[in-house]
Amino acid sequence: MKKFLTLALAAVILLSLAACGDTSSSGESISDFGSAADTTRSSGAAGGTGSGPASASEPAETENDENKIILGDIDMLVGEFRYPGLSSYMSTADIAVWNLTTGYAVMESDRNGVYQWNAVAVKGHSLTENTDGTAALRVEISHELTYSDGTPITVKDYLARLLAFSTEAAAEAGASGQEGRRLAGFDAYHAYVGDNGGEDVDGVTASKFFSGVRMLDDYTYELTISAEFYPDYFAEVYACLQPDVPAMWLGEGVDILDDGAGCYLSDAFYEKTGGAFQIAKTITANCYDTTHFPYSGPYRITEWDRDTFRVTMRINPAYKGNFEGQVPSIETIVFVRIVTGVTVTEGTQLEQLQRGGVDVLPVVSGDKIDEALALADGGRFAVGQYQRAGYGKLEFACDFGPAMFPEVRRALAYLLKRDEFCETFLNGYGVVMDAPYSPDSAMWQAVQDDIHLTHYSYSPDTAKKLLEDGGWIYNSRGEPYEEGGEGVDAVRYKKLTEQEANVLDGINKAYTSAANTDGIIYQTVQIGGAYYMPLVINWLGTEQSAVTDLLTLTMANNPDAAAVGMVIRATTTDPRTLRGHIYRDESMDYEGVPTHNLFNLVMEWPDSVYDVSYQWSRDPAYEVYSSNRLYDEYDAAFPYDPSGEKLTYEEAMEASGGKLGTDYLSMAMVCNARTEEEYNQWWTAYIERWNELMPDIPLCSNLYYTVYNAKLENFTLTPFFGQERAILYANIKGY
Repeated sequence: MKKFLTLALAAVILLSLAACGDTSSSGESISDFGSAADTTRSSGAAGGTGSGPASASEPAETENDENKIILGDIDMLVGEFRYPGLSSYMSTADIAVWNLTTGYAVMESDRNGVYQWNAVAVKGHSLTENTDGTAALRVEISHELTYSDGTPITVKDYLARLLAFSTEAAAEAGASGQEGRRLAGFDAYHAYVGDNGGEDVDGVTASKFFSGVRMLDDYTYELTISAEFYPDYFAEVYACLQPDVPAMWLGEGVDILDDGAGCYLSDAFYEKTGGAFQIAKTITANCYDTTHFPYSGPYRITEWDRDTFRVTMRINPAYKGNFEGQVPSIETIVFVRIVTGVTVTEGTQLEQLQRGGVDVLPVVSGDKIDEALALADGGRFAVGQYQRAGYGKLEFACDFGPAMFPEVRRALAYLLKRDEFCETFLNGYGVVMDAPYSPDSAMWQAVQDDIHLTHYSYSPDTAKKLLEDGGWIYNSRGEPYEEGGEGVDAVRYKKLTEQEANVLDGINKAYTSAANTDGIIYQTVQIGGAYYMPLVINWLGTEQSAVTDLLTLTMANNPDAAAVGMVIRATTTDPRTLRGHIYRDESMDYEGVPTHNLFNLVMEWPDSVYDVSYQWSRDPAYEVYSSNRLYDEYDAAFPYDPSGEKLTYEEAMEASGGKLGTDYLSMAMVCNARTEEEYNQWWTAYIERWNELMPDIPLCSNLYYTVYNAKLENFTLTPFFGQERAILYANIKGY
């Protein structure tokens, strides 16, 4: 199995990849995408102790002559600064602090989101393709790196977390236990629990040796990428590492050894008490450490006040720079929580900025931008802007109900005044997207003049024709549909094939409308042995949401949708339950049977690593990788074979008769492409096919403004370069 994510572990694994930046191609948030708060998670912050306020009830900062800056985030500071989200809620604020205090990843992403080899940390590197289908990535790290206390950084520091977090012992601490999944010998190493070497564990012979991880000398390691995961266009990025003090994840006294068969950990790592690994508690505790272990990044934490939720960091003088050799000049960074609401004691975010409670508002959007620009006119504050690498969207569940049919998804896109929605919701500060891409990504920049996408401008007539051509031509009695019908005949019906009726154990045979507040229940009817499904979409949105409110007005209550014979039924719920329905996770109040097939949420791209392989697979084993659950008919006729010949784009087009599906294209994008030109060719075809099928409806992408204290110079954010990275290039006037 190429991908190893499960929903429960996805966030942790994505963070483990963040040693090279976050190498996830995308992420979803459930929230209002028009506000600065739109990437917050749905649960409260666990793990933060102390009785102080959860936001910035801070004293005014008046020391304007100090070489100091106050940064912040709208999310809670939990305190898991060594590995955010491992044992509790994954806080974006904790991640920002983590990024400021860790460094020397062998690859780092640049301002355009493209990964570059880190010339400061890496002395040399090579990738060798082996005859058995594997590939060996060899990296020699610099011999001059040290932590903040002067302790030398060696190859063991780079291998410690990889080895620890590939075990069941780390899984007990909340880690995925899957960090080395792409490497040869992982299954055998992961199966080893300290006393079962050579034993069969679910068809795998357990071994303490991780054969795909080698420590060649004090400064050189080699990772062998499994044939199951190679070729992969992003192989080098996925195999990059970043140093941690070994004792943080291995415990005191545990050593990393390599006798020639692969790296392994000394026996103390696997010691147990009452059947539980002792190291699990050590790992959990060390996530919150701020004093015992030194730091590898540009800053080191000098104070963590749990009562006021404020972190103070000072320059790490031992830090030699990021991938460009950039070192910070601002001596002190204080990190606080930025207010997200308006209260008597806290005021607004802009008031927090004015009174000195924070020096940077990294994300100002929508109707707040004009106020921010007016504030900047006074001279005390400066502004910057960038296009969000993401957008708000409507997401379909494409495996049941009317949403399983492309003509319905496309028709709804034509029934939404998306340009007007964007103008209204973002106050003119945003753009409408037509497919899942960022206009600032390297791929889009390369192909934008040649790609062909349908914009889906508002057109009820086009929507009507799509529905008629798609077979939505009946009423509830199986007779021809007539416009202006009443009751259950107000909507169109479609006669289902046997296969369409039987999806998901026959769920379409009993498909029914939700939120029947008007007393009309639309449901599939059986006539003469055939099933007729009503054109009713059950939409689940977030409660107390400006997005949901506007979509209720412009979509659910759209008279033009009703006129063409479509009804959208709206239900609202809390973010946790919404996520449970999207991912069909019964631990989050999902009741086990899908009822809703449309949701509103947010899509983000943290960098240019765009890997959606297996997301569209027709194999039920991979359905967890896509909440859309779309199965492209082109893939049924011409499926992708991971073990087959790696065709070029031209060869695949010829062999398929010009019909390549989303699964084939997404797989070939990373598994067949060897050059940037080939990758962009596959990517273009994937985006165009996605645009045809519309598994989501992109709504709008924010234009973000950054408002900051004018004492800060050379401070520029991009969609892929947040404040915690841009601050390395900035300085305070006079310093």
